[in-house]
Amino acid sequence: MKIPLRTQVCSICIAGLMQFPTFATAGQLSFSNQTSSSGINVTHDLPVHPLYRPMVGGGTVGDFNNDGWQDLFILSGGVEPDKLYINNGDGTFTDQAISWGVARIHQGIGACVGDYDGNGWIDIYATSHAPSGAIAPAPGAHVLYHNNGDGTFSEVAEKAGVNFGSAQTDGFGAAFGDYDLDGDLDLALAGWAISVGGSRLFRNNGDETFTDVTPVLNHDVTIKQGFSPGFYDMTDDRYPELLFVADYGTSRYFLNLRDGTFFDRTPGSGTGDDQNGMGSTVGDFNNDGRFDWFVTSIYLQGNPAMLGNMLYINVAPNRFVESSDLAGVSDGAWGWGTVAVDFDHDTHQDIGETNGWLSPPWIGEMNRLYMNNGDGTFTESAAAMGFDFSGDGRGLVNFDYDNDGDQDTVIFPNEEAIELYRNDLTGPDTNWLRIFLDTSADPALAPNGFGTRVEVTANGTTQCRYISGGSSYLSVSELSAHFGLGAAGTADVRVEWADGSVVALQSVATNQTMTIASGRPGSRAQVGDLNGDGVVSLSDVDYVADCTKGPSGHIYSGCGPADWDSDEDADLQDYAIWQQVLGAAAR
Repeated sequence: MKIPLRTQVCSICIAGLMQFPTFATAGQLSFSNQTSSSGINVTHDLPVHPLYRPMVGGGTVGDFNNDGWQDLFILSGGVEPDKLYINNGDGTFTDQAISWGVARIHQGIGACVGDYDGNGWIDIYATSHAPSGAIAPAPGAHVLYHNNGDGTFSEVAEKAGVNFGSAQTDGFGAAFGDYDLDGDLDLALAGWAISVGGSRLFRNNGDETFTDVTPVLNHDVTIKQGFSPGFYDMTDDRYPELLFVADYGTSRYFLNLRDGTFFDRTPGSGTGDDQNGMGSTVGDFNNDGRFDWFVTSIYLQGNPAMLGNMLYINVAPNRFVESSDLAGVSDGAWGWGTVAVDFDHDTHQDIGETNGWLSPPWIGEMNRLYMNNGDGTFTESAAAMGFDFSGDGRGLVNFDYDNDGDQDTVIFPNEEAIELYRNDLTGPDTNWLRIFLDTSADPALAPNGFGTRVEVTANGTTQCRYISGGSSYLSVSELSAHFGLGAAGTADVRVEWADGSVVALQSVATNQTMTIASGRPGSRAQVGDLNGDGVVSLSDVDYVADCTKGPSGHIYSGCGPADWDSDEDADLQDYAIWQQVLGAAAR
C-alpha cells in the first residue's frame, strides 16, 4: 500500500519549518460576534438543484466607493436579492444594493473583486448558476458589475465575454490576477460539474473584453471539480503561478512559463495531495521569504481517503513539502473557506478556517483558528478566542472593517445567517502596519498592486505578503498587505512591483494604514518624499546627502529612491533632478 506523502517526515521538511524567529505577543486575542450591531442581516438560501445546494455560500469585500472603509458584497442565494453593505465608518453598514444596481435575485455562488478596466474603481465578478427559479445550472448566468465611480454598477458580463464557463456551466470560485504582467487583470473561473469541465482562464484584452485562453494551461483535460483558483508568485520571478484547488484529487499547480502559457507542474512538486480540495490561502508561515500554500479538505480519523487539510511548505522553486500533520493543522473537519492572517500581531501568520457539512460526524463542528507558535507548529484555539461559529460555513474573508488595525472576519454559511466576527485584540506589543497600493500613475502595473510583493522588516524579522485576489472559497479578502509587528515602533518597508521596480521606505511608524504609490512622479506627497515619512521637507535633503556618503557615491541599501537618473549612483546630479521635479509638482 502506498504511504501518503503527508505521513513521511524528512529532514528537508523539518528544515523548511524551523526557520522561525520567535517573538511572543503580550496582547490578548479575542473575537466577538458583531453581526447584529453592524446592521448586517442576510440569510443565505439556495432553493435549487440538490447536487449544488449544500456547497455554496459566498461574497467578497472591497472599498467600492473609495472612501477608505471596506464594504461587503453578499450573494443571498436566490430567494432574496444580493446585498451590498456600504461601510458607514462607525462600525455599521447600510445595504445599498438597490441604488447601486446589484440587488439581483439569482442563484449566486461565489464572488471576486478587481479593477478589470483600470478606471480606479473596484469591480465585482460573481458566478451564478441561473436566474432565480431555474431547476438546473444554465449557461450565460455569471455577472460582471462594472463600477461606474458614481455609486452605481453596470452589469457587463456578456459584453465582456465572461458570462459563461462552459456550455453547461455551473461556476464556483473566481479570481482576478495579471498572469502575463501586461498591467490589466485576467480572470480564472472554477467549474465543478464532473461531466463538464467548466473551469476557464480568460485573458484581459485591455479594451474591457476578455478572451477564453484556457488551452494555454497546457493541460490535456480541462480542470474538473474546480472550487478555488488564485494567482500567486510561488517562484519569486514576478510571474504568478495559477493555483487551482479542486475536488476529488484534481487540484493543480500551474507553473507560469512567462510566455503567456502555463505548465502543469503538479507532478513532482509535492502539491496536489489534497483528496477533496475546497478552500485555499497562501502565506509565508515560517517567515523564510517563500510563499506556502494551505488547502482545506475533509478529515475523518482513520479513513485514508479523508486525510484532511494540506499545508504545502515552499522549500525550493516548484518544490513543496506537505507538512500538515507535523504542523497540527490537518483536522479541519469538513473544511471550506480559509485565510492566512496574523490575528494576534506576533509576527507570524495564523490560519482561520470555516467548516461544516449536513451529516455526521461533521455536523456542529466549530471553526478552526490555528495560531502560529513560531516554531513550525500551530495550536487550534477557536473556542478559546471566541471564533466559535459552529454552523455550516462555506466562504470566509478577512478585512479591517473598523479601521483599528487588526483583521476581522466574515463567514458566509450555507442556508444560514452571514456572521461578522470582530477582532478585539488588546494589550501591549501588538503593533501593526496595513498597506494598500496605488498603481494609478503607471498603466504597466495591474490596478491595486495585484502581483506585488511587500516586505516589512522590524526587530530583525522580515515578513512577506503578496497582493492577490485569490479565492478563499467562493470569496475574496481585503486587498491589502497586513503585518503584525509585535513591539516594533518602526519598520522598513520594501515594495517590489510586478515590473521589478522597487520602492523602499525606512523607519516607517507602525500602527497606521498607509497607501504606497508606484511611479515617479506621483502625487505631490510622493514626489520628493525620499525618506518615506509622508511629507516633503528638508529631511529629504538629508536623506539624499546620507545616501551619497559611500565610496564613489554608490547607493546604500534602501537609498534607491534617491537614484533619479537610474545610473546606480545617488549623487549631486540626482539631487538636481529631484529639485526640478519637486519644483514642477509645486506649480
